[in-house]
Amino acid sequence: MSRRRSFWTFHLIALVLAGGWIGCFFLFSRLRDAGYFVVTCPLHDLLKIYCPLCGGSRAILSLFRFDLASAFRANPAVLLSLPVILFYYVRALVVFARGGAFSFRIPRKWTVALLCLFAAFFVLRNVLLIFFGIDPTGDFIRSA
Repeated sequence: MSRRRSFWTFHLIALVLAGGWIGCFFLFSRLRDAGYFVVTCPLHDLLKIYCPLCGGSRAILSLFRFDLASAFRANPAVLLSLPVILFYYVRALVVFARGGAFSFRIPRKWTVALLCLFAAFFVLRNVLLIFFGIDPTGDFIRSA
């Protein structure tokens, strides 16, 4: 694949995925607000536990508002993984700007580390919810 084509293909795919994510987020929000039962996450909606990505959308939207505290409360794993992802993205851009091919690849050790981060977050969050009644986002336990 040519140098320019790989760059534009990556960004086109990223744009389509981001647009789809934003569209689904707002569609499901509107349907839920209208009173329809919409299953967006089976673990969250049906089993009443958190999945590893629960709160990820809220975390990203909070980051767009520069509200780090809300982003961390919504999903700390998303917030903690962003520096790694941004580092390798900027690295790919620098290589591309210097005349190399655009290749956005996160090394396996970092991929495993991020997966372990999300798994640990999943276990910790559900242990706190189920055994101690601690629900930082207030999805299941509403504080007065």
